Amino acid sequence: MSEPLFKTDCPSCGAPVHAHSATAVTLVCGYCNSMLVRHDDSIADTGRDSALLEDFSPLQIGTTGKFSTQDFTLIGRLQVRYDEGMWNEWYALFADGTTGWLSEAGDRYVFTHAVNDLPVDTPEFDGTRAGFSTFSYQNKKFIASDVRKITLKRSAAQGELPFELKEDSVNRVSDWRWEHLFLTLDYAQKQPQGFLGKGVTLDELHLANTRSDDQINQAAGSLKGVREAENCPNCGSPVQWVNGLTDLVICPSCCSELDTSTGKAELIQANAMRKAQEKAFTLPLGSRGKINNKTYTVIGALRKDELDGETAFDALYSKALQGFVPQGSWFEYLLYHPQAGFLWLVETSEDEWSLSETLNVWPRLDINGQPQGCPKLYDYGGRVNYAAGAFYWHIRQGDINYYSDYKQGHEKLSAEYSAHELAWSKSTPVGYRKIVEWFNLPDKAPNYTAEMQADGASQGLLIVTLAVFIFLNLPALFMSEDFIQSLVLLGVGAYLVFNRRREEGVSIAGFVSFSVLLILLITFVHYILMTDMSGSSGYIGTGRGGGFSGGHK
Repeated sequence: MSEPLFKTDCPSCGAPVHAHSATAVTLVCGYCNSMLVRHDDSIADTGRDSALLEDFSPLQIGTTGKFSTQDFTLIGRLQVRYDEGMWNEWYALFADGTTGWLSEAGDRYVFTHAVNDLPVDTPEFDGTRAGFSTFSYQNKKFIASDVRKITLKRSAAQGELPFELKEDSVNRVSDWRWEHLFLTLDYAQKQPQGFLGKGVTLDELHLANTRSDDQINQAAGSLKGVREAENCPNCGSPVQWVNGLTDLVICPSCCSELDTSTGKAELIQANAMRKAQEKAFTLPLGSRGKINNKTYTVIGALRKDELDGETAFDALYSKALQGFVPQGSWFEYLLYHPQAGFLWLVETSEDEWSLSETLNVWPRLDINGQPQGCPKLYDYGGRVNYAAGAFYWHIRQGDINYYSDYKQGHEKLSAEYSAHELAWSKSTPVGYRKIVEWFNLPDKAPNYTAEMQADGASQGLLIVTLAVFIFLNLPALFMSEDFIQSLVLLGVGAYLVFNRRREEGVSIAGFVSFSVLLILLITFVHYILMTDMSGSSGYIGTGRGGGFSGGHK
């Protein structure tokens, strides 16, 4: 780290306090956590402590890395707690003296820096709608991804920050996305302030001096991978959570909301539902599964009722949901790994499974806001029926989302709308046998349907099918007088077989049945055409009158 620009002693405990950025306003003593405000060459004690919630972040003050060819050092941290969750803002000092922000929310990271070239027609906050409003900036058409009025509560700091941190405050912020680019508009002042950057992964930043597993595990009340347990104050059932992951835990037995920010489970809102989900979840809370050589733990689970698209859209944007008839349901499981972060497993009522992750780089969208080259599948809605466990945001019974799904090869892209946010995710089908393998479940076969893509036809079966098809048609190919026509017929058949295997949700039985019927049909047509051509050779087929040469026989 560079030499500090400002040095003094903490007025509370006498320990040395340093500032490395010329713009530092708030300083936090690294020994007693006193929050100090810098005025020119002196500091004043605010009388407040800045006790950080020890969380699962591998980052720390002094972590170094490289972003956009420039070296940087993390010199400050703002830990924001608000009514919907918590996230970290890391204050970064670059080698050239400029500064930026590394935002850490769950397992998503965004690096931004302040910009001063916002146009005069910058959108007003009150007229901005997530998922619908657009903003042209630097020849890019950004779309609003997150728009909300945030009540900041119990925010904490570490190191140095370029502003004075208020104990509780209200702010208005809108986030905008264009593929890999990320733009934040902060309306705290009369003129909005802009921050431009892009989504990143920690691997891309080439980090050094991060927290080791031992440092995390040895930290007092450390959260990363450490599980806490207590009895629910409402029903008495045991409740477990990953400390520091969230302030909110939902009792798995009665679904009461519990506040765990103090290290104890305190009742927020009681719920009388007893063990309603105990037999419903295929993966109980606490289940461990080995995915890609990493052991994940199921820390949260929820059930959503499916709504038709129009009902969900109206409930979000135009009128309250008066009544509805669920069209189905599905389950979502939040998986956590101390280093790899979060994953989602989705289970439908038809026993279909998929592995889902939130996209930090959005797909390229067309003029209608749909991903280019990806055909649309369907629109639908989802309403939280009940949830259990811990989540990195405040989830409530009755929460509604609107979804638009698109096909991308074997995978599926999904746009998820809420009242304040639009997020894109990518889902990959997973066979039930893989779920059994990952979580060591009883080998109980699910109710297979024709939609279970992941357990469908293998590449070996495809090769055998194509080989049989070609073998049966080789004689007709070489005996045909119209070689090109035969090749076209074979090509069409091979394409249909190959494409059928690639279709989402095709089982082995469905693929075999389709292939057998197709092979028989095309082979039959092929030989019929060959016979017709050999039996009509006396007609020269010029397209004009006459032309018969075999009438004399």
